[in-house]
Amino acid sequence: MSRWPDWFKDGSMKLILALLMCFGLAACGSRPAVQAPAPKPSLPAVPPAPAPIAVPSEGNWQDWPTTAGDWAYRQDQRGSVALFGMSGADADFLIRCDRNVRKIFVSRKGSFAEGESGRMTLRATTGLQTYAVANTGSTPPYISAEIATSDPHLDALAFSRGKFLVSVKGGADLVIPSWAEVARVVEDCRA
Repeated sequence: MSRWPDWFKDGSMKLILALLMCFGLAACGSRPAVQAPAPKPSLPAVPPAPAPIAVPSEGNWQDWPTTAGDWAYRQDQRGSVALFGMSGADADFLIRCDRNVRKIFVSRKGSFAEGESGRMTLRATTGLQTYAVANTGSTPPYISAEIATSDPHLDALAFSRGKFLVSVKGGADLVIPSWAEVARVVEDCRA
């Protein structure tokens, strides 16, 4: 008895089987290279944040852009303090009422070389006043001026039209908005 069925014995089935095997082998072989899809255009790179606007040192300071930042007001065991600067960073400028000595302290970030001191000019729309400043010895470093609570220039700062200017030799000028926090700290010390 033969292992192959009768229909397989004639040559036509052998031919069909041979063709199927060829197609099967062809399918197992390497595929023709398929071209990868074209890459999608990428989004333009986000430009880096612009550098802070440098405050010009010429012309009318009232036309200069305001230094970036906001005011924050706090009270502590010494009295009250208003801090100006960028959120999450050390204050660029602050005004503090120290009730224990009944004085106002204005401070800005920075320091002088050891043993040196300087002057800070506070300019409001109605005038300017210059105060002696020295390093506070704090970390981060600040320079600070002590002002009597009766000094009328504190009112000029509090009520300056929109902003006031803080200048210290060797440092960039700060053009600070004159918000209610300044008046609030001054009034805290006068009460």
